Amino acid sequence: MPGFTHLHTVSGFSMRYGGSHPERLAQRAAERGMDALALTDRDTLAGAVRFAKACGPAGIRPLFGVDLAVPPAVSPRTGTGTGTGPEVSHRRRTPVKGGAFVDESAPRAVFLARDGAAGWAELCRMVTAAHAGPGPQPVLPWEALRGEGVLVLLGPGSEVGRALAAGRPD
Repeated sequence: MPGFTHLHTVSGFSMRYGGSHPERLAQRAAERGMDALALTDRDTLAGAVRFAKACGPAGIRPLFGVDLAVPPAVSPRTGTGTGTGPEVSHRRRTPVKGGAFVDESAPRAVFLARDGAAGWAELCRMVTAAHAGPGPQPVLPWEALRGEGVLVLLGPGSEVGRALAAGRPD
């Protein structure tokens, strides 16, 4: 698949969300003829070094990113969060037998490094800010969203994606 790049790929460093080793991801991308692949683990950049080392011999251009939770958006009309009511952007997941409940109440966004070292530094800063916040789950505070050196990917399940699908002007 020359010309196609997965921009949201998770490895085994994303606990409960990915299972492949970064080396295996690079190998499979090369087998499929891809020239680039983004590693966007959930709440961490821990697999990035192994991913970069595996991409070189495989002939894959590594792209780095992270999937982070962000606080619910504030409605311009009411001044309150939009994470309540029927349009809430999370799903409750029933744990498997003996498993723990997984709280997915915060909306998520994927951030990709854009400008080489500057983008990487911004990703590191954002992950640190998310983990430094209060609470057991890392959430990136709004004041840490500068956007210098990163691209933001919002999927159809995001608040922006749902607003566009519903035809809302806000």
